[in-house]
Amino acid sequence: MEGDARSLIQDELDRMIANLKGVQGYEPGVRVIAAMSGGIDSSVMAALLHMAGFQVVGVSMKLFDKGGEGSRADSAGRCCTLDDFQDARRVAHRMGFDHYVMDFGERFRRDVMDPFLVSYLAGETPSPCILCNKHLKFDALFRTTDELEARFVATGHYAKIHLDEQGFHLRKASDLSKDQSYFLFPHTQSTLARTLFPLESIPKSTVRGMARHLKLGLEEKPESQEICFVPDDRYDRFIEASGKAPRLEAGPIRHVADGAILGQHQGYWRFTIGQRKGLGVAFSHPLYVIRTDPGTNTVWVGEDDLLLGSELIAREVSWCLGPPDRSITCSARLRSRSAEVPATLELLAPARVRVLFESPQRAITPGQAVVFYQGDEVLGGGWICLLYTSDAADE
Repeated sequence: MEGDARSLIQDELDRMIANLKGVQGYEPGVRVIAAMSGGIDSSVMAALLHMAGFQVVGVSMKLFDKGGEGSRADSAGRCCTLDDFQDARRVAHRMGFDHYVMDFGERFRRDVMDPFLVSYLAGETPSPCILCNKHLKFDALFRTTDELEARFVATGHYAKIHLDEQGFHLRKASDLSKDQSYFLFPHTQSTLARTLFPLESIPKSTVRGMARHLKLGLEEKPESQEICFVPDDRYDRFIEASGKAPRLEAGPIRHVADGAILGQHQGYWRFTIGQRKGLGVAFSHPLYVIRTDPGTNTVWVGEDDLLLGSELIAREVSWCLGPPDRSITCSARLRSRSAEVPATLELLAPARVRVLFESPQRAITPGQAVVFYQGDEVLGGGWICLLYTSDAADE
């Protein structure tokens, strides 16, 4: 069994090196910054790079004060805790490469936490993990890479980078059940050229087996599930603790059909599109949140079919290979785990797109990301800022 595990790791190392040679021009001894969260994926990623001959420098990012915002440093299912940093340091020590904890707290608050609050208070449902990838891993960490005279940043994401005469392509991972390309759409040519995804072709079950064989002590560690700075996944409490929530009287919950007041709410930011539970209203059949209106402090509810939308506008769109010069057909994903659906993209500006769906989609939510694919390739993505539902008039 021991020999089988060793052979498996060597096979994966050979495959990883072949992949990296085809994309990046792998050279033994190249210095790489390994972004280590302390989880099993980033730990195995860093260990494999070290075994493959890279000069690995492990970096863990301290993103915020775990004692602030009412958070708990020892919360299970969360990333970037003190225990995570200790796990990352232990892996680096066992494998024999350097490890540092670097403070990116000011940047994280400015580019992730503050926009999260602004988005929620604007009636949106934000995706802070994508902002963290963009501003911290794709930007701030690259600056550290330059300071340490390293060539690449490597992460434990499950995705692929492919290089051809057109440039660098971002693609889905081989293990589609673990594919994380949705969260990586802000990548551009300049960042893809300096990024490594060593786990791109390795199944998660194999990663756990490697961790066990290498005695990293992480094979049973659970994956982080919650947003790291929101305790117990309670967005409402986090917003209230921030002191930025508006001081409003209780607002109305109205039916979109006739505007009838069905109840009262204690903060529109407590609700998100498609929500059914916790409305606190009695009605003859189930109702859902259709939209929220911060300007009038109103939560609008209605029947499930009113959640269907045929198109949306996406802002701040980024393109992995540059914007298309005409309308294109593709598939679009509205949530990280939702199925892709056929769509047509109409370019309104280089960073603004109208997305028209072949069939109506449920609960299109402003603040969330919409990501565009052709086959297994990520074309780009952006943020939903305007949607058209069956009860809304076109602009």
